[in-house]
Amino acid sequence: MKNIHHNYYLNDSPGKVHSLVELVVSQRNNKRINFNKVKAITIDIEKFMYNRLTDKDFQALHECHAVEYILIKYPKGFLENDYSLELSEAISGMEKLSQLHVKLDSADYIPNLFDISNKIQKITIEGNFIKEASANSFSQKSLKVLGVNCSTNSFSFSGKDYSELLSLSLNINGKIGELDFSGLKKLEGLNLIIDGKIEELDISGLKKLEYLNFYNDEIEYLPNDFFELPDLQTLIVSVPKLKELNERIKNLKSLESLLFSSYEIIELPESLSKLEHLEWVSINTIGKVSLKPLTSLTKLKRLSIYGINLLEVIDQILLMKKLKVLDFNLQPLLNKDLSPLGQLEKLKEIRFKTTYVEVDGDNYIPKDLPDSTKNKVLHQLKQVLPEHF
Repeated sequence: MKNIHHNYYLNDSPGKVHSLVELVVSQRNNKRINFNKVKAITIDIEKFMYNRLTDKDFQALHECHAVEYILIKYPKGFLENDYSLELSEAISGMEKLSQLHVKLDSADYIPNLFDISNKIQKITIEGNFIKEASANSFSQKSLKVLGVNCSTNSFSFSGKDYSELLSLSLNINGKIGELDFSGLKKLEGLNLIIDGKIEELDISGLKKLEYLNFYNDEIEYLPNDFFELPDLQTLIVSVPKLKELNERIKNLKSLESLLFSSYEIIELPESLSKLEHLEWVSINTIGKVSLKPLTSLTKLKRLSIYGINLLEVIDQILLMKKLKVLDFNLQPLLNKDLSPLGQLEKLKEIRFKTTYVEVDGDNYIPKDLPDSTKNKVLHQLKQVLPEHF
């Protein structure tokens, strides 16, 4: 089973992170600095001002030819002089710069720092509150990874200038304006976490998409576009008001992992049985749910069920002969007979989630559990996986 996490995210910082303020102060004190070893720099604008540094002190960056990563921190509400020009000029010659990370606090907009290099592969924007957040001006032809995490009055995104983008993460709390994913012909991973109303969502052009993680607290039905992604291998859906899984899910012929969560009662569509590559199904819902569509999946290796009474579906689970990993809530099952699970010959791992702590694997019982609960957990584990004790 493949790891469901998308791996196009580069490391946030390569090795030790140097402070620009410290570099400038060291230079002023005539300390010797090996700039060839400086690969990561933090530029804290508030500290820059506190130490009474000027725009000329950005010249120290001209010596940092080996820098791969830059983090720029803006203080609350500070955009009267965001040093965009000085920063752009100072780091435009950094041939090895590949990652830019910007943190904002209560800003009116996102500073335009994104024309400074043609070799940047990853841009990350974090904002505690941004009045007008637009991701439409990051004209980086080399960009592979873009992440925006902010609360805002208004957010818009246009993908027309991101032809090389492989991974996009939008975690937005606020009003959503334009979400235009056209142009993202190579996109393979999409995290779309939207806390707010979405007027229109069209991902029909993302034919190369392999990984989709979607959260929204407003919609009740998934867009049909979600079921027209021929290369999709992982679909994670967390939609509290979700009322159904569309029968068209059968079109996701490459799907290997399906994880969904809803506060509503969800019936599994019969068409799930057509997904012959499906290896992991995770269901987090309420009430009684039939798992019958999963019983004919010949490659299903892991099943995670939360909010569902395992004993009510145990007969269906026993038909899943290839099952290796089973996750479920333990608390309602204390003092219940789980020995039938021993009939699953391939079962190697059981993961219990309790009100105390998650018990993962066959021999880990946390010390802070009451003795009575420990004994019950151990007893049940011995029943199901006696070869591990």
